[in-house]
Amino acid sequence: MGFTTTLLGLAALLPQAPAPSKTAPRLPQAAPPEVVLAGSADPVALGEFGLGDGGTPANARDELRWSPGGCTTSGGVRVECRAVGVKLTFPSGRELLVATDGNVHLRSGESAGPFPGGLELRLGDGALVRIWLAPDTGVRLRDVTVTEGERVLEPWWRGDAARRLASPAGWAGLRFCCCGDGGDLYRAVALGPLLVLDRVLVESTRADAAPRERLVVLTAPIRQSLDAMGRQHREPDARVRRTMTAVAAISDRSDSIFPVGAALHRAEHDKLRWLLRGGFELQLDLDGPLAPRLALFAGDVPVPMVEWTLNSCPAAFVANPRDDRTEKRWHGNGTRMLRVAVDLQAREELFERGYALRVIRRLQK
Repeated sequence: MGFTTTLLGLAALLPQAPAPSKTAPRLPQAAPPEVVLAGSADPVALGEFGLGDGGTPANARDELRWSPGGCTTSGGVRVECRAVGVKLTFPSGRELLVATDGNVHLRSGESAGPFPGGLELRLGDGALVRIWLAPDTGVRLRDVTVTEGERVLEPWWRGDAARRLASPAGWAGLRFCCCGDGGDLYRAVALGPLLVLDRVLVESTRADAAPRERLVVLTAPIRQSLDAMGRQHREPDARVRRTMTAVAAISDRSDSIFPVGAALHRAEHDKLRWLLRGGFELQLDLDGPLAPRLALFAGDVPVPMVEWTLNSCPAAFVANPRDDRTEKRWHGNGTRMLRVAVDLQAREELFERGYALRVIRRLQK
């Protein structure tokens, strides 16, 4: 009874300042945030990563259109195609060159790669620039498409300049986000509602401003699962009812606990655990049942209230409140979560799940 009583008490007090843990030291709050909370689902807005606007100010929007040498996106990014590669020029003044050997270059000299099959670049205005390379042929630059919504322009086709209209299609290669002023390049891989960003390119003068890793928690499926749990678990057992009452209270205040745009700071040195509002904390576990998992802790209660699995079929699980079933970690079979960032989910053929987990492990102290 103590577990759910504590949860109910915390829920009644929301919102309030985070309650400090009595068992673990806190890190200085001046440390840069490792996690941000984002509200968008699909498409995921690059501007919600907390890494700048990507060199495309929101107040400067036109439409995807043809321009000399290629095309220009709605946010003013010029995409120019030549036999030697593809050049992107951002309204910020940043220039990015994808050469035919698969390397990505900044004018200041920094480079990343090679990515021999090509790559997809996601821009701050929502455009997708996809570059196909053919490393074993005389003509290395094969195709280039620029997509915004349902409009697809193809300024390079079958190794030559073109002005073709195409249809939206999938992408089987690597995906990168152009953050900062457009030249901070991050590889993006999603594990359910957790988006893992790994910095692969940045100008040396911006290295301190662009974190090496960034985790983005997409809150829409988390809030949806909290709401769905209340309808799913209706057992007459008093312990279950008390627990679900606590979950319902958290669901009602989820916009305060998971505020969109919040930057989360580390709560403990030895765990991937971050401070939320209202005395709650969010933890990322890389080991154990159905890992990796996000877990919501309330105050000093040592057992997580809710856990979210981050696999190909993400689900939410409520902690088992029944002391006569101590062998069970969770109550019930889990609640299916809303699918988000569908086109960024980890792909087995590219070993992206392992890649994302290695990036996350770099955050462990």
